[in-house]
Amino acid sequence: MKTNSIIVTLLLITNTLTSQAQDTMSYKLRLTAPLIDLPQNYPLKYKGVSMDQAFELSNDLYEVSFWGIDALGNKLFVPKNKPYTRTRKCVNGIFKYGLSLGFSYYGSELPIPLGVWGHEEFHRSVLGVGNVSSKNGNWLLNRWDGTVYGVSDSVLTRLKADDVNNLLYSYVAGVQYEIQSNQQNTLADFYKRRTFKKSGLLLYNAYYVYNYFRFSTSSVSDSVKVLAPPNESQNSSERDYAGADLTAWVYDMFNPSAPFTVRDSFPNGEGVNRRIGFSDLSNEAQSFLTKQKQLSLLNFINPGILFVNRIKLSQDLSFNFFTQYTPTHFGNDVALFLPVKYRRYDVLLHLHRYSNNVKNGLGMGVGLYNYQLSRKLETDVALIVWNQPNSFLDAKKTTGGQISVTTRYALTDKWSMYLSMVGKTKGWVMGDPYLRSNFSLQLGLNYQLTKH
Repeated sequence: MKTNSIIVTLLLITNTLTSQAQDTMSYKLRLTAPLIDLPQNYPLKYKGVSMDQAFELSNDLYEVSFWGIDALGNKLFVPKNKPYTRTRKCVNGIFKYGLSLGFSYYGSELPIPLGVWGHEEFHRSVLGVGNVSSKNGNWLLNRWDGTVYGVSDSVLTRLKADDVNNLLYSYVAGVQYEIQSNQQNTLADFYKRRTFKKSGLLLYNAYYVYNYFRFSTSSVSDSVKVLAPPNESQNSSERDYAGADLTAWVYDMFNPSAPFTVRDSFPNGEGVNRRIGFSDLSNEAQSFLTKQKQLSLLNFINPGILFVNRIKLSQDLSFNFFTQYTPTHFGNDVALFLPVKYRRYDVLLHLHRYSNNVKNGLGMGVGLYNYQLSRKLETDVALIVWNQPNSFLDAKKTTGGQISVTTRYALTDKWSMYLSMVGKTKGWVMGDPYLRSNFSLQLGLNYQLTKH
């Protein structure tokens, strides 16, 4: 009863906050389809969509699902010939939140473009730009076990020896999918008012990252190292390439020069046991990983989890905020995001602290979004600059940045096409699989269904 009272109170507060921040229309459904993404769509050593195409495809499927949940809740609890009372609103809100949270938790595991599929595709994208072919093990046409496979021990041995940063990035790219999902959905639903909230998805994504760290810092990771191999193929190419993402990440980050083959032998088969348990890590590495688990709690500091997409200060000014922790190939990125809506200007400010085992670096980003150039034309312009560590054990840092420009042209009241250009220098940025300098070009379609 106490939990239900808290939920009802939060829903009432949310209704008060959002009723003070009325837009002229609300978005019932918003879809994005990147049709061409260059150079990632060039023939690489693997077949698959680009990192951004994977993200948008899975995010669109969540959109459609939550739209359906919203419609179902309204059909069940919004009366046609009776007043829509506050009690009914609260019951409807609790129903939608519970169903969306359950779908996020259980549905994300399905072998279709949802959470786990997107998680694995982020792994594959980073491996792919490093000329490593792989397959998604959470795909209906492949297999359903939440892995990335098709990578032999010899390929991983070469990758670690030749480009250890790419290998390290590939390990943590998976959880970066969940983190990026929260980042982009929080910002999109701040700037454009919605008929439903994605609080359940935001909570699930934050929990997923924290829970992965909790598993990685527990004795369970040691048990899995022993219990899993008997159920894995004797052929190294058929096994999950990372074993356990986060323990493998820390192990290779603290031992960048150690050959990949120094790991324990695979029992009753060829090659090495790719699974690293927590007890396999040095004391220093264990302390580092435990600290990352604690830092991952920062991903829960997001008002969107508590149904608050926008906080209104005046008729012209609204804002929101959220903190974000992201593991990277050089250590981590801790960031503060501050989206601001002032009259017709949608602005984003964000600050970053990039840390490795030796030093910290700083980053700052600014963006202007949804700016109307004409009745049919609008644009986004974003810039981020950074001073990032080169690698985990390196005291040297790299200064660089990224600039992106996206222009959308309305074809009808529901459809628009967009062109996006992104240029970056050497360094890491969320949602981009390249650590080297790169220029990308993207062409796609947007669909929006609104309610006035």
